[in-house]
Amino acid sequence: MASGIVLLFCLIFNTFNVNAQNERAEVEKVVRDFAKAYENVTKSKDKESVLKFVSRDLFSTIVNSNVIDNFGLIQSSYSDFEKYITHLATTDGMAIKYNIDKVLKTHVRGRTGVVVCDISVQVSDGKTIWSRGSEATVFTLKKFNDGWKILHFSVTSLEEELNKGTCLCEMFVAKTGDIVSKSIVPAGTSYSHKLDNFEIRHRGGPNFNIAVGENRYEWVRDGEIRKIESGGSSTVIGKAIDEHQAVLTILLQDLYKKECTEFRRKN
Repeated sequence: MASGIVLLFCLIFNTFNVNAQNERAEVEKVVRDFAKAYENVTKSKDKESVLKFVSRDLFSTIVNSNVIDNFGLIQSSYSDFEKYITHLATTDGMAIKYNIDKVLKTHVRGRTGVVVCDISVQVSDGKTIWSRGSEATVFTLKKFNDGWKILHFSVTSLEEELNKGTCLCEMFVAKTGDIVSKSIVPAGTSYSHKLDNFEIRHRGGPNFNIAVGENRYEWVRDGEIRKIESGGSSTVIGKAIDEHQAVLTILLQDLYKKECTEFRRKN
């Protein structure tokens, strides 16, 4: 009789253990498949290949430490994440590497799953690295009728290299109408501070000449900005409605186009 009880206990225990292992494998597979789809979205152009792994109740928390140890906090919803993935899927010339280096822990209790990962991330144009770093990420999953979905992820991101990204700009307007810009641009493991003097001369009507060092531009207010080449030809680099937007356009589309994906004004 006793041996029968022991055998039954072992059978139940082993069945429970196998089921637990299967569930852990399931939630880990969802996270790994999500990572592969996210890495491939700039090639597949299919945002649904990523979104199918997350719940519509998704919310996330990202703490970012950049290359000079400044911290930022991003909290987002499913809608925010969908817009971000849509942006990636519709952006040309971007390549993402998103590799799960190690799964530190996988735990399942009932309909709740937790996967803790070390992840390495790199963004490039296929040739030049724009940014590189590592992420400590906790994925929380919930089991729905149609399977496991990611309900929340918490990320601590450590930026190790930044060569292209968001740039900041302050502007100082002189009595002459000239504008001095102070820009903060990525420079690998640090940021560079750049000063540029924009000499703005009115040519009559809506027409202006703009000089920045040896660079020359022609601008029509509320219209096109043209860069004047050394041979006298010109190239349209953008449009601007006023002087401040003209400065930002020249910074982004010409002077620092290799370093900056966008410019934000500090003032």
